[in-house]
Amino acid sequence: MRDSLLPLLIVLMPQIALSALQLGVPVLAPAFVTGIGMPPEAVGLIGGLMGFGSVWLFAANQAVTPVLGPLRALIAACALAVTGVALMLTGIWAAVFIGAVCIGFAYAVTAPAGSQILSHHTPRRLWGTLFSIRQSGVPIGGALAGLIGAGLAAEIDWRAGLAALAAFSLICACLLAITPAQFHVGASGARFRVGALFDPANAIRPFLTLRRMPQLIPVSLASMGFAVGQGSTFSFLTTFLTDGLGLTLTVAGAIYSVMQLSSFAGRVVVGIVADRLGSTRLMMIAMAVASCGSAILLAQFSADWPRALLFAGAGLVGLSVATWNGLFLAEIAKLAPPEMVGEATASATFFTFLAYMVAPPLFGTMVWFAGYSAAYYCVAAVVLGAGLSLWAGSRVERAG
Repeated sequence: MRDSLLPLLIVLMPQIALSALQLGVPVLAPAFVTGIGMPPEAVGLIGGLMGFGSVWLFAANQAVTPVLGPLRALIAACALAVTGVALMLTGIWAAVFIGAVCIGFAYAVTAPAGSQILSHHTPRRLWGTLFSIRQSGVPIGGALAGLIGAGLAAEIDWRAGLAALAAFSLICACLLAITPAQFHVGASGARFRVGALFDPANAIRPFLTLRRMPQLIPVSLASMGFAVGQGSTFSFLTTFLTDGLGLTLTVAGAIYSVMQLSSFAGRVVVGIVADRLGSTRLMMIAMAVASCGSAILLAQFSADWPRALLFAGAGLVGLSVATWNGLFLAEIAKLAPPEMVGEATASATFFTFLAYMVAPPLFGTMVWFAGYSAAYYCVAAVVLGAGLSLWAGSRVERAG
């Protein structure tokens, strides 16, 4: 385990820094959209654009991670995220939209690059634990977004909160640049070309990868259901608490942070349990059932509830709705050939982020027409479907 600590730290740092921005924008959304003259429902549009940026990376990953190498790709991602924040700070709608795409693109690099580093430098028997610890950087970043980002937004303004979160990515890029030489490998030697990011063939590459590796299909479909649950919750929780329940942004940010911190603990625990059970897939099925229950719980949230009960409920939600990610990435790494881990991760996660991209706008539309409770009940049904996909896929594999 000791030999795995350095590669784990190398992938955990950018996961935290970029997650703070990816999740910080929705946390700051109530103040953010008002400050630049957008309606509250625009939160879903901005979330969708960030999802689009991530989908773009996963489709075009062959032109990024294999060309730059996983470590340099992470450094470039941190720099791109800071650029995206600079665009958003202008408050100009067009720049805000482009900045959202940049942040989503940068955040997505952590999946294929991080998986490649961990799969090449750590033992397979620890992947459930290590991949889950790596993904625990997401709730840590979310907690930073809720405490630091929302705190500064309340005390100063949303620009101060967003700029503070961007500082983590800038520091991370500098630290990654001085990591040991053995991690600065993995580049194909091809020249990086910006034009390759816009190659129309990128749109079908994930489908071709899954065609070559059909064992990834049930897990990829399940990840889409999980992403609907997590994406809707992360994008709208603070808006739901402020706009729907009438809480202040400071209180909503604190509740959001509790959810993120509990998901941090949950990710580590489920990774360890999955390794002990010897089955990441079985643990994912259990998480699907728990996430379904969490969505139903959110539908019951009320302004009449005591604050302590809202905090406790958010903690329960965090333990389930956002603890599946590391298990998913570990399962992909186990199913893919060693030389294809990065590409398999990018292709499978392409479908995950398709769901992340469409979930916030669809959830916002559902809220507009039917209210938050109905929207969360729909999320519960979708997440339960993720568990059914995994269960059905396991039966087919055993039958084969």
